[in-house]
Amino acid sequence: MAATVSSLFSDQGPINPIEQTYRRLLRQGRPVIRLFSGNPNEHGIHFPGEVLSQEYARYFAQPGYRPDPKGDPAARMAIQEYYAAQGSAVAAENIILTSGTSESFFYIFSLIASPGDNILTPNPSYPLFDYIAGLARIELRHYRLMEDRAWAVDLADLAGRIDERTRAIVVISPNNPTGSVTTADQIREIVQVANRHDLAIISDEVYSEFIFDLPAFPRINSVSRPRLLFTLNGISKMFALPALKLGWIAVTGDSLRVAQAVDMLETIADTFLSTHLPIQLALPRLFREGGPFLSWYQAEVRRRRDLAIHLLQQSRRIRFNPPQGGFHLMAAVEAGRGLDEEEFVIGLMKETGVFVHPGYFYDYEAGVHIALSFLTNPADLQAGLERLSQFVAAL
Repeated sequence: MAATVSSLFSDQGPINPIEQTYRRLLRQGRPVIRLFSGNPNEHGIHFPGEVLSQEYARYFAQPGYRPDPKGDPAARMAIQEYYAAQGSAVAAENIILTSGTSESFFYIFSLIASPGDNILTPNPSYPLFDYIAGLARIELRHYRLMEDRAWAVDLADLAGRIDERTRAIVVISPNNPTGSVTTADQIREIVQVANRHDLAIISDEVYSEFIFDLPAFPRINSVSRPRLLFTLNGISKMFALPALKLGWIAVTGDSLRVAQAVDMLETIADTFLSTHLPIQLALPRLFREGGPFLSWYQAEVRRRRDLAIHLLQQSRRIRFNPPQGGFHLMAAVEAGRGLDEEEFVIGLMKETGVFVHPGYFYDYEAGVHIALSFLTNPADLQAGLERLSQFVAAL
């Protein structure tokens, strides 16, 4: 059950032992490799500064404030053209700009669900949803991703969690932390379930530009026809610009439902007007001129992903599904000595200076699992994974 709003602001008790260990090591002056961060800037990846400098200078040469609740029309048209180039039809008038994907989720949760309703989310997945659901006073129900089938969606488990108060299914593809990509066949089956039960689908595609060993990214709007689909993306991952906080919601499906949803989303957005105007005005140029950077960036992420696979495959006691997309992977570890996940992660950090996340951070509790980001800069990635393998071998 997701936390209530009151619990979010109550005394949360002591910091968990993993974080306590990390802070203690820092106080002692010991270096720690954070092998889980998906922040591209932290790992040396930055969008070309001159483009942004020029665009911001242009804005401040003639500053003004012309708020549009949906977002700047030219920015929304650029997003429409981005999807059209990939064979996906999204109308600019049905796009809402937000200050990031977290805000997008909060807007949608608030729109489609009332207190006490529930929304289905994958397990494992990023824990942020729990807090957003708590603020919206709704329940999250986790449907299973099957580790032994490359983290495919367990469709029977998903369908079995639906009741009269279920309002939507969240699909995260590529997934954080598993690196799995939902196949076209699975998308069609999920859409059938959603349409049969009159549920919306919320598709988080923030890692969709980073796909490996697949001919193309299976986009829900291109593969099937949900009655109501909210597609989420933004520039944080796509253009390595997490600090500039620009995301969007693209609404597609049955025309009447889309019109109603967009009208309500516009009202919510108009209440806050939270999206930074200069970056909205710069967005068309990012799409227009960002291609060479994105191509380099994609190749660099692939190189780091291949390095991670190569290094992890050297250990006989680490088992994982090679990531098909995104920045992350989850691995099972034969820990030995009867260690649980928390003991394993703390021991690894204390003995080797490598900090990985345990599976339970992502609501996945099945033996000893760790989650890590292969976006980590190559020197730290190699050092961290070599130390991890040595630590596991010595258990």
